[in-house]
Amino acid sequence: MQDPYPVNPFTVPASAKVAVPGSKSITNRALILAALADGTTLLENCLFSRDTEIMIEALDALGFETKTDVSAKTIRVSGRGGEIPNSKAAIDIGNSGTSARFLTAMLAIRADGEFTLDGDEVMRRRPIQKLADTLNSLGCAIDTTDGCFPIRIRPHELTGGAAIVDATESSQFVSALLMAAPFARYELRIELSNPSIRRGYIDLTLKMMQSFGIPAENLNASQSSFTVKPGTYQTPENGYQIESDASAASYFIALPLATGGCVEIEGVSKDSMQGDIAFAKIVEKAGANLEWSANSLVVRYDRDHQRFGSLSENYYAYSDTFMTAAAIAPLASGVSRIDGIGHTRHQECDRIAAMVDGLHKTGQATRDDTATLEIAPSPLQPATIGTFEDHRIAMSFAILGSHDALKNGSPWIRIIDPLCCRKTFPDFFDVLESAREQSLSSSSAK
Repeated sequence: MQDPYPVNPFTVPASAKVAVPGSKSITNRALILAALADGTTLLENCLFSRDTEIMIEALDALGFETKTDVSAKTIRVSGRGGEIPNSKAAIDIGNSGTSARFLTAMLAIRADGEFTLDGDEVMRRRPIQKLADTLNSLGCAIDTTDGCFPIRIRPHELTGGAAIVDATESSQFVSALLMAAPFARYELRIELSNPSIRRGYIDLTLKMMQSFGIPAENLNASQSSFTVKPGTYQTPENGYQIESDASAASYFIALPLATGGCVEIEGVSKDSMQGDIAFAKIVEKAGANLEWSANSLVVRYDRDHQRFGSLSENYYAYSDTFMTAAAIAPLASGVSRIDGIGHTRHQECDRIAAMVDGLHKTGQATRDDTATLEIAPSPLQPATIGTFEDHRIAMSFAILGSHDALKNGSPWIRIIDPLCCRKTFPDFFDVLESAREQSLSSSSAK
């Protein structure tokens, strides 16, 4: 793939049908739950990306048996009923935050052993100390490197009782603890030091735990705490179907705002467990028309006769979509104010700073503080966008680049390191180009 990658604009309104891959968040949670379950689980509609490959490789290193079929989008995992086969392993977690946090808590359930987790340079700057502190209070011994990776884990089983966790940096700390909690010796009560955290992915984790056999009565959730009784995971009788990725869908939900026209996104549901599906409501509020069916969403927008006002919203609960909104905000008629995104400064990169960098290069005026970004639309100018090894920066600006800013069909946005999309959406640029080609074919057939 050419690097920087020139994004081909749509010269006609969109008229396309696309499919997005399985959810990374659900795939990596399902891999953990299947490994901890008693029996073999068939996971379907799996995402095969760098993050999920890292998780599969980690499970293999720990002695679990996995069998993948990329063409069928399935992974078969032989669970060991809470047993982690190998007592020692050195695991490379790359820059996979879900792998880093979920594996750290999972390894704490062993009675003994020694494990090291290390990642790339970006991962070595991502904090893990607060999760380590909570697990240490439950009987584990975790040594970090100045609060980050690499870490050394010497487990002694989870004792249970009450534990306090500061999850303001990532709700994944809570999800990691919840998935390990059924194997504590006693009932485990997880208390939040700050209850104002994103709940969507925690609720998703609790639903998935129930799908893997934990009775609802063994799980109790309140605004400030979660209680989990001891139990065992069971393999779902008919396998487990991974939902298509709502975060990935956000790019194609936004595409008609950039190009006009109509896009049908297969595999997404209005009743999705994923909080990021709420981005569709923001696009609807901006003036797009949504048509939901049982397993798809059609988004229509007429750019020839309207221009949306702004994409202002508090994105805290679905912050993976804030970059999608920020990238197309230059096409709005007014200022877009994006709130509630302070925690994104500590993800794959400082995502607010990365968006400011890209938006400035396209000629936009921005203003930001710790948790807020404002974009004031200005005339667009050609730009080469740095992605900072962040897949969401690449995909978001590609949607802006689909807008025919030069009015002549020439690429005006180029994306540095387009292959960073392998983290969650390996064929993103192929799918986007297919949508453009479908639109051209549809236009010429009329």
